[in-house]
Amino acid sequence: WPQVELTAARQRVYNAPMDIPVTLLYSILSSIAQSAMEPAPDPRLLNEPTAMVRLLPAEAKQGVMLPPAGDGFVVIDDQRWPLAPTAQIRSRQNLIVVPMQIQSPVEVLYLPNASGAINRVWMLTSSEASAPRPR
Repeated sequence: WPQVELTAARQRVYNAPMDIPVTLLYSILSSIAQSAMEPAPDPRLLNEPTAMVRLLPAEAKQGVMLPPAGDGFVVIDDQRWPLAPTAQIRSRQNLIVVPMQIQSPVEVLYLPNASGAINRVWMLTSSEASAPRPR
């Protein structure tokens, strides 16, 4: 129980001794023990989102996009496409990324707009890439 003392003005002061080093040590040791007892994650699934299902448009085409050069164009399946001014590129976690963040070729779904510029791009996870789609 905390020790209760009274000041000269008869106000309570709570001065409970806190055993922080023991509590901290217990917390660290228990987290180490817990992580040692858990099985190692499958490295193939580390980049896969676990609880997210994306609804990708059926009319989108599938291809391999090379890293953008920064000139307003993207190369998908050896075809050079202009990027629309309002283009959105979404990562495997469904976050919007800027084109210069893409550093290696990636399997994507893409939608061109009415003028033929690429308007939407979704980088695919391995399970999404294995689903049959038009190329």
